[in-house]
Amino acid sequence: MSPKADTTSYRGWGLLLVICSTVGFLATMVLTIDRIRLLSDPQVALVCDISPFVTCGPVMASQAGALFGFPNPLLGIAGFAIVGTTGAALLADARLARWYLAALEIGCLLAAVFLTWLQTQSLYVIGALCLWCMVVWAVTIPIVVITTAATLSAGAFGDGVRRFGRAIQSWRVPIIAIWYLAIVTAIALRFYREFALLWFGVAL
Repeated sequence: MSPKADTTSYRGWGLLLVICSTVGFLATMVLTIDRIRLLSDPQVALVCDISPFVTCGPVMASQAGALFGFPNPLLGIAGFAIVGTTGAALLADARLARWYLAALEIGCLLAAVFLTWLQTQSLYVIGALCLWCMVVWAVTIPIVVITTAATLSAGAFGDGVRRFGRAIQSWRVPIIAIWYLAIVTAIALRFYREFALLWFGVAL
């Protein structure tokens, strides 16, 4: 991190990382506990089983729910722990080495790709929405966008991409809003019949 970096902006970044990672960590912990409960009793009723299409069980029990041979939430627990620790370090005015910033950015981009893949699986393959998974989606998006802007602006990948990082910095709120809107639109287009039936008792 450059000595000339804006300390206030990095503290804001750190605070966002701490808050979002805490929420994400708790959500992935709940998912992990529920996964263990499902293994011991496949018929167990979970708190997130709200309706036939807003339910965590089918998502967690699917092949996509354990892509690497173990439950996906374990990745979230580790990832959010790292992000939260990084945020705490930033709040303490720590200077992060360029290699660490680069590794953090690569991890965030990989998380974004994995998140998008899981969203497509949930919407178009499994056909169900996991409440706690959507909480993870909601906090991961600002982490990815703000971290990308901050790390590139700090020169994590050299001076050549600083300008791109500053452009993202200027547009980070609209980028996050558009990302959220894209996901909400995809959910609405996929499940509008189910929502109409659930909320209004009308089959479209």
